Amino acid sequence: MTETITLNTQTLFGAEDAAIETFEVPVSRSVHGKSFPLGIKPRDGTAFANVDDAAGHIAKLAEEGVFNSLLTNHGAILFRGFPLKDAADLTKFIKAFKLPHPHEEVGLSGKRRTVGDIVKTANEEPPHIKFYYHNEYGRSAHFPGILFFFSEVVPEQGGQTPLLSTIELYDKLQDELPEFVKALIAKGITGRQYYPAKEDPDSVKIGWNWQDSFGFDIKEGDSLDTQRRKVENVLETRLQAKAEWQPNGALHVLQHLPAFRRIVSTGQIVPFNGLGGVYGRQRDREALLPPYKGVDDNYHLPTTYGDGSEIPHEYLERLLEISDQIGFLVPWKEGDVALIDNYTVQHARSPWVGERSLLVSLWDSHEKLLPV
Repeated sequence: MTETITLNTQTLFGAEDAAIETFEVPVSRSVHGKSFPLGIKPRDGTAFANVDDAAGHIAKLAEEGVFNSLLTNHGAILFRGFPLKDAADLTKFIKAFKLPHPHEEVGLSGKRRTVGDIVKTANEEPPHIKFYYHNEYGRSAHFPGILFFFSEVVPEQGGQTPLLSTIELYDKLQDELPEFVKALIAKGITGRQYYPAKEDPDSVKIGWNWQDSFGFDIKEGDSLDTQRRKVENVLETRLQAKAEWQPNGALHVLQHLPAFRRIVSTGQIVPFNGLGGVYGRQRDREALLPPYKGVDDNYHLPTTYGDGSEIPHEYLERLLEISDQIGFLVPWKEGDVALIDNYTVQHARSPWVGERSLLVSLWDSHEKLLPV
């Protein structure tokens, strides 16, 4: 049962006549006594004249460290009722938070378009495809700490961005599957991702290729061997990952990672990975057995324990079940912004009907995340 949390607006935002206040997001959850997610809106009777007005107010609070504290305590914040209409408005709003640095993506493996200097579209795979819970770049050694999601256009049906607290997930896994947690911590995990060559027709269908994802140093005229050496250098120096070249010219990227991390500021241990997302997609596409080619004609490589042994499917099935039980479907309204701590929150995607536009922005965090 969800516990209702009463928040003191004066404590959070200063004076009682502050321009913004908290609100209870419908069917939100309580995690360790704190609302998940925390709702913030313009105070009743208050309206911002425009996005510049709202951003100016946000900036003052950001300078006082208010949002860093809220994000650490709540994991996710839903901003509703602010005057944001498009990517340009979102950019102004995001910059008001004065975060350290935009995150540089290394190894993009999703269909995404850039629509501004710090804003991109969310993954543009077809609307019938479900995404399971995962940390953004949870299968990588290079990942963002903070995410913004902006609901520009809400579809007729579905299209939610489900969230779950990995703090709550850790508690549940420890209670129900302690042997799984023990094995993951002891062995770590090895993630595998498939990147076709740019000239392979599959690269258009899949939406990415190894040259564009890792070929930052490739120059026109480089031989195939030179291109591969440059990609291997990027993998080794920036991701601590290994390249396995395939007979068809594709690249398998292997990355040995911890499955759990510790938040330095709080000491909290959390799952940080893409286990559920990888397994759910494999299962849906009937790609659980070698050579891991699904009914969609794409390759969906498994994540294993760090020693290469298979993770029992019964553990992964229960992981998906628990995730669905504790997940929260963000009830999008147009203009909503979700500010998410990627370290303590996983997100997913629900299929939809109709037009949908969800924009994202990825940032490095003030927090530090260490292996367990």
